[in-house]
Amino acid sequence: MRWLRNIARSGLLDTDEYQKRRSVILSNYIALLLSGCLLLLFILRRFVFGHFSGGVSVDLLVTGIGLFVCPILLNRFGLTTVSRILLCYISVCYIWYAYISLMRPQQLVEQAFYDSLRIHLLTVSFIPYLLLDKRKPYLLFFGILPTLISLLFFEQILSQFGVGIYQRGDPGNESVLIGMRTFVGYCVISIGCFTFQSIITYNDELNKKMLLELRRKSALITAQNEEIQLRNEELIQSQERLNEINHHLGELVVKKTQSIKQQNETILKYAYSNAHHVRGPIARILGLIQVSRLKTDLDYPWFLKKVEDETKQVDRIVTRITKELDEIEDTEL
Repeated sequence: MRWLRNIARSGLLDTDEYQKRRSVILSNYIALLLSGCLLLLFILRRFVFGHFSGGVSVDLLVTGIGLFVCPILLNRFGLTTVSRILLCYISVCYIWYAYISLMRPQQLVEQAFYDSLRIHLLTVSFIPYLLLDKRKPYLLFFGILPTLISLLFFEQILSQFGVGIYQRGDPGNESVLIGMRTFVGYCVISIGCFTFQSIITYNDELNKKMLLELRRKSALITAQNEEIQLRNEELIQSQERLNEINHHLGELVVKKTQSIKQQNETILKYAYSNAHHVRGPIARILGLIQVSRLKTDLDYPWFLKKVEDETKQVDRIVTRITKELDEIEDTEL
């Protein structure tokens, strides 16, 4: 039922630690459980037995439900510690109030009333161990105190209201023995509950440490994964840049190869072409040199002029070749 779950979660905060959230939920559930048991007892007495003698009257029912709702309201307003302590006291005090209210009109109280009172006190003795823990021992002791005092000073409390066993009851030889058995049972229940609570607290602390360690490792793994992903992205980008460079290098190699090939062809062409042009003036110079060796009347000014002309012709051809090669190189650059 959703409304019941909403009541049980009353007062919870997302920022609270796990132990506190659990205590708040348990206190709300225990308050609802006690109210439900009281209402069920009233219904059984009213419709099964048809009377209220020895049972719960309407006044006790309304008072009990009103008291057990108080811890839920306190949790609602954030007073969770007060709510848990109050629930430990309300449950014990209401049992005393209910039984004393039923005993006082009776001239002779049956022994079953006293035994039932002890049983009901034992029934609620586990509540402090569920709602409080040993991390705050003073609160735990304060929550245990009402049940402990009730069982240790059972007869004295009843006598203060005039309904003691020796005042209204029929004390037998086993009255003291029943009281001792009840206290031993309380000790067993308390030791068992305390041990169980210690195990739960230890497991909670262990689980908390494990969760913190898991979160730390998870954060470390996440950081490592992010770093790996970043490295992968950098590697991918580097690979893409390398592929792009390799592609450009390939294109440059092809272009350079074609350029070198073209230059070689041009050089060969000019070398072949100009070799013939250079060969003519050189041959003529050599011919003039051979003529100069003959013993003839030679017009030396004319001779020297021809040699100069042919030499200049060779120089012009060589200069032209050099200029054309330089122009090819500048074009490539």
